[in-house]
Amino acid sequence: MQVLVTGGAGYIGTHTMVELLEAGHGVICVDSLVNSSPQAVERVEHISGKTVQFYPYDVRNSAKLNDIFTAHNIDAVIHFAGHKAVGESVALPLKYYANNIDSTLVLCEVMAAHGCRNLVFSSSATVYGDPESVPLSESAPVGPTNPYGRTKLMIEEILADVNISEPGWNIVL
Repeated sequence: MQVLVTGGAGYIGTHTMVELLEAGHGVICVDSLVNSSPQAVERVEHISGKTVQFYPYDVRNSAKLNDIFTAHNIDAVIHFAGHKAVGESVALPLKYYANNIDSTLVLCEVMAAHGCRNLVFSSSATVYGDPESVPLSESAPVGPTNPYGRTKLMIEEILADVNISEPGWNIVL
């Protein structure tokens, strides 16, 4: 299976890529390198002994994303890309809404255009806000308290709508 990992040069993305490579999957990584470095991808290759096709692009760039899908027969996408600092999201909410939501919309549009409808979305516990009790379950009430958490919840809702309304999608939140 060929898997595209967005935000793959980040902490969770690199660990995911190692596991995918060790399971025998082909890995394509796209990461804008805003919060990461290309050395992270090099470390994945060193640890796994396998090559990662790496593209230093912003997921919101639909032309570049189309090029990636055209160059590779991508079967599934794991979507980690996005800004992630709670404090910064409070100071710069529009930056977070534009990046996190737009990247997901562009990604889904490009995926659909290329017939790839298998998506795993990495959300965040911040969608639950200040929980009444821990540990949390996915049935706990949501109530994010910052723009970052709200972007994650909005994306969950968008993807749930797509999963229900558009045939053929297999979206895991």
